[in-house]
Amino acid sequence: MSPAEIIKSMIDGLGVSVLLPIIIFIIAKCFRVPWSRAIRSAVLIGIGFIGINAVLGIFLGGVGSVAGRMVDVTGITLPALDVGWPAAAAIAWGIGKVGVWMIPAFLLLNLAMLGLKLTNTLNIDVWNYWHFAFTGALILALTGNIVYAFIGGLLMGAICLVCADWTASAIEETFELPGVSIPHGFSVPFALMVIPINWLLDRTPIKNIRADPEAVKKKLGFLGEPIMLGLIIGFIIALVAYSNALGEASSWYTILKTAMCMAAVMYILPMMVGILMEGLVPLSEAIRKTMTSRYKSRAFNIGLDSAILIGHPSAIASSLILIPICIGLMVILPGNAMLLAVDLAVLPFLFCMMVPIMRGNIVKMVIAGTIVMIPTFYIGTALYPAFTSAAKEAGFGIPAGTLSITSICDGANPLTYVLSWAVPWGFVIGGILFVVILLALKKWPKKMAVIGGASEDFVNEK
Repeated sequence: MSPAEIIKSMIDGLGVSVLLPIIIFIIAKCFRVPWSRAIRSAVLIGIGFIGINAVLGIFLGGVGSVAGRMVDVTGITLPALDVGWPAAAAIAWGIGKVGVWMIPAFLLLNLAMLGLKLTNTLNIDVWNYWHFAFTGALILALTGNIVYAFIGGLLMGAICLVCADWTASAIEETFELPGVSIPHGFSVPFALMVIPINWLLDRTPIKNIRADPEAVKKKLGFLGEPIMLGLIIGFIIALVAYSNALGEASSWYTILKTAMCMAAVMYILPMMVGILMEGLVPLSEAIRKTMTSRYKSRAFNIGLDSAILIGHPSAIASSLILIPICIGLMVILPGNAMLLAVDLAVLPFLFCMMVPIMRGNIVKMVIAGTIVMIPTFYIGTALYPAFTSAAKEAGFGIPAGTLSITSICDGANPLTYVLSWAVPWGFVIGGILFVVILLALKKWPKKMAVIGGASEDFVNEK
């Protein structure tokens, strides 16, 4: 086996729940974290990811049957089946010319940017480098040019790094995660998209609607608690899905099970994130303390998966509400080719970085989510031929009876689309975006939300 094949086999075999703890342990020892703390933290992080993935499985199981039922009720047939993010990850790691070579390439870029003071984030979330590798693989499928492929993938990674720096203060404030930033290749682009949307919403009467979890709980009492919100929203969307079969006992069984599943997700997911954070926070603090003691004029952040944010009640509730909206958009948008399925389960990753921008306001988040999903459908429609071609080259098994496949993550990723749609001009737009974010970071280092008008504290801080 070649070195690339060995690395790919390790990535596929270990998965994020084992690979990331190993990497974190090695980094911890490089920063002289005591053995006991390094081992315990690494194991807890692995346990946290196992728990998060298990709860996401419950989420997918709950929404999967409901979403499938809604699609069946519409009777619509579309050419590009959403087979989920595993297909995109398979493309990322399976295209040998890009694939795992993106790992050392991006690490070198990250270290160079740290040295040049273009970022304060060390992205140790190696598993999710696949988002950058996917962009490169898609560009390779479109152009056949390996140089363009690496430029596109690395440019996406660089944009995510500076976005992680810009959002770090807001994420620390909202999620109580000091020294942590989120350079996630799927969550970051949607966070950028909603900043101007939030600015517009704050100039309408919607600004006066208090719909964050605390406000909802205050207004509704125990009905506003996260588990009750999950139960109610899950019941409503399942009721809508089975509205034409309410005379059948089996329909009510599914409706009630879906409601209970969503209540369980709302309750258990934050607990799993809490386990991950129990391992992460002491470790990140130790690493940051070591770095800041050597470089006293700088603040360093550890870049991690946005999975640590998805347990927020606003992210989960907004995701549930958006499911029937997405089904409706899929049906009514002219020219759409995406048939939604598996990746409805990744909607919390779409919403999680909106939480600090919109202060957890579920109404604003659902409106913003609806708006950003409209171009998302058209991006997925534009990219699905290249997605399908790259999946075949990577050896991904296309479901029987399906000619074309796609995914919301990353087959409809707006940043991937910008970088790949008109190479090399997409790189120019990406480069301009990179510079604009750097300038915003320099002018408002702790005011990520200033453009969106989300945080009066940030705006008034100087």
